[in-house]
Amino acid sequence: MKPAQLLFAHHRLVERERALRDDIERVEFRLASDPEVAELEEALALAIAAQEVMASRLRDSDREREAHRSKLRSREKELMSGRIRNPTELMQMSEEVQHMKARFAEEEDAELHLMEDADSADEVVRGATLRLAEARKKSASEEPDLKEELTAWRAELAEVEGERDDVWSQVPPGAQAAYTRMRMHPPVAAVVGNQCQACRVTVTSSGMQVLRKGSDDIVHCENCGRILVLS
Repeated sequence: MKPAQLLFAHHRLVERERALRDDIERVEFRLASDPEVAELEEALALAIAAQEVMASRLRDSDREREAHRSKLRSREKELMSGRIRNPTELMQMSEEVQHMKARFAEEEDAELHLMEDADSADEVVRGATLRLAEARKKSASEEPDLKEELTAWRAELAEVEGERDDVWSQVPPGAQAAYTRMRMHPPVAAVVGNQCQACRVTVTSSGMQVLRKGSDDIVHCENCGRILVLS
């Protein structure tokens, strides 16, 4: 092959190497930690945290309500004991008991809402737990195929790297230097129908003559500067 053709083949091998490395990295990451499983684990942790907050609020409400219930019963017992003879004191205590009853009723309503919220939090945890279990099961079932793919890609990568180095060793030093100096991507472009396939500009007639002649000379696109190879 001519230098430009070798460079074109080398570039295609480099691109295949890059794609293989990306695939290998993606599968290795997936095998180390399934992103879906990790996301669902985080969702479950958040759901459990919310559940614990609701359970704590419910326990606090229970304690406060029982304390108020005990105090209310004590006041009612004292009111009904007959020990209080003073009408004013009796009326004040009666009003206090009524106020305590109204407050206790409000607390019971609030606790019912808390219980509903706690039930909802429990349901979220149950759902998150089920989804996580299903994702883990799916992840485990996919693992053998992923490992098989990983083995195949690693083997192909080793072949591509060897072929890449072999092709590069055949490229003359001057052509290697021209390729290395390239800053655009791709550094090598095919010419189809007198047109550079990278920038879509027509190659000059002199450039086409050199390409058709099949010499070892490197031809650059006068528009984008890429190394040209006749397709």
